[in-house]
Amino acid sequence: MRATHIKHSKGVSMRSRRTKFLLPLAMAGLLGLVVSGLPADAAGQPKAKSEKLRPASSLKLQDEFDHIGAEIHELTTNGRTSYYIDEGKEGDRAVVFIGGASTSVEAFQLTEFARTMREELGLRVISVERNGLGASKVDPTLGYSDYNNEVLAVLDHLGIDRFSILSISGGGAYGAQLAAAVPDRVISLHAAASVSSSLPTRTPPRNCDQTLEQRNAANMRWKRDPMAWWAVPGSPVLAVPGWQATAYLDGVRAFFMGGQLDDATAMSLPGILNCSPGAVVDPSRITAPTYLYWGGKDTSVPVSVMAQWEAALPNVVRATVYPDEGHTVQYRHWDQILADMAGYGDYTVACVRDKTKLVPNKQAADVIASGAALGMCAWAHAS
Repeated sequence: MRATHIKHSKGVSMRSRRTKFLLPLAMAGLLGLVVSGLPADAAGQPKAKSEKLRPASSLKLQDEFDHIGAEIHELTTNGRTSYYIDEGKEGDRAVVFIGGASTSVEAFQLTEFARTMREELGLRVISVERNGLGASKVDPTLGYSDYNNEVLAVLDHLGIDRFSILSISGGGAYGAQLAAAVPDRVISLHAAASVSSSLPTRTPPRNCDQTLEQRNAANMRWKRDPMAWWAVPGSPVLAVPGWQATAYLDGVRAFFMGGQLDDATAMSLPGILNCSPGAVVDPSRITAPTYLYWGGKDTSVPVSVMAQWEAALPNVVRATVYPDEGHTVQYRHWDQILADMAGYGDYTVACVRDKTKLVPNKQAADVIASGAALGMCAWAHAS
């Protein structure tokens, strides 16, 4: 927004100039004069004849700031600065949020259309920026264990011992690595359309002979067009006001926030890590109850990848396929993921007679058959 500059006459203070300006307006209001063709109110402001203002005494004005986004914090450990968000209350169940490939911590904002539900369920979300994305300084020598150390340093700094993990799409490799690194600290693991790159059941990675430079050249088309990277044409999440615009902003932060400009290294490093000796974890170490969420029409991370998670992990509690969903299943059914992460895995989120409720899983099929809709009622209203 362009600022408006007022040139002051020599020896005339701003206060005296303001007084000279307001007095005629006040007089006009008192005398009922017409300004610009409209009657003036008591404050000297034009008012349409049909406009009826509510009494000032009846207005309930806010005392606190409204929420406009997650605060991004910094923590420097061993010379490296980590950037993270911490959304929730102390004492709430902590969740480590690991977004999709080439996303920043701001990707969490794409779930906050259900902020009220998250707060009611008592969930506190922590997300730590990955190597080279957003404000994080890129270091090609860092691997999965280094990211684990950054996450754990943040959690320890916040005084958090136990936590759940939520991984989305390309974040799946990092989620599995973290869950295997500290199994005693993980309450539950939730993988939504997540790659299986860190599991022994994975499809062998391709292009392991490519250099970093070759990978960067291939990724440059996405690097230079974050809107193309984040476009989700036809997805039901487009019904959420501001969702697509917020997704584009995450792309801008992830790709350019740290001055990366034409450097696609951060986008290329996950592919190199997939080919590294430490890419595959021992799945027997992932002992936490695991929940899987997939879209039946997902062409980016197809349902066959979910089967690889099921085959690898010893404690898959529930694997859900939503037949008509694509690669944004994690956002469309974020309400269910929230309930599961909060410990309500025995319930299904449904809109019953225009009220969002937790329905016992044993009754869910009958409730849906009787006319209820999956998810919170906002989805039913949007369709």
